[in-house]
Amino acid sequence: MNRKLENLKPMNLPIMAMMVMIALSWSVLADTVYAKRGGGDRARYYGIIESRPVQGFHGQWVIGGHTITTGPQTQFDETEGPLAVGSCAKVDFRNGQVHEIDIEPMRDCQKRR
Repeated sequence: MNRKLENLKPMNLPIMAMMVMIALSWSVLADTVYAKRGGGDRARYYGIIESRPVQGFHGQWVIGGHTITTGPQTQFDETEGPLAVGSCAKVDFRNGQVHEIDIEPMRDCQKRR
C-alpha cells in the first residue's frame, strides 16, 4: 500500500491539475446550448458574474469563467435585479456577438454546476 502512495510524485500534481481543468471546461461546455434559428447562430450559457465594467455596461465582463466584451449592440436586462458581481446571469450570443446579458435567479446557476 505504501508503494501506491510513493508513486504519487510531485510531478504528477500538474498533470492531475490539468485533468481537473479539462473536466471543468467540459462541464461548462455541457451547459452551453447551441441552436440555429432565424438565420443566425445562437449560443447561451449561465454563470456567476465575476467582474464587470466599473462604469456602465459596455466593456469587459467575466461571467462563469468566460471573458466577454459588450458593446452598443448588447442588450442588458435587469428586470429581476441588478447585474452585480456575485449574481447569476444568462449570456446570449448571436452570430458570435454578445446579444444580451440577463440577470437570473441564483438557482439557474446552481443547478448547472
